[in-house]
Order: sequence, then structure tokens, then C-alpha cells
Amino acid sequence: MEQNKFCTQCKSNLVYYDNFDTYFCPKCNSWTESKCSDLHCEYCPNRPEYPLTL
Repeated sequence: MEQNKFCTQCKSNLVYYDNFDTYFCPKCNSWTESKCSDLHCEYCPNRPEYPLTL
């Protein structure tokens, strides 16, 4: 959990997801960044729509 990064919607602490090299908000269950357009990216193509399976 990142102590200095907060969700813009709910203000909860963000969590870094190493497998996808990005942050997400566990409360909103949303990514903080969109997928990139790099065809050779090793993270974005496999990233699920939501960070947490509910």
C-alpha cells in the first residue's frame, strides 16, 4: 500500500500491483491509469478489466 498516493475518487490509499506495473484503488476496484498503446508492452495486454475479482 502506498502511503502517499490516494484515489482521486474516494481518497483511499492506492495499492501498487507489480504484475501489471500500475496502481489501483481497492475500494473503487479501479486502475489509476489506462492501458498503454505499446504493442510490445509486457503488462497492459494481460491486465484484467478490474484489479480485484469480486
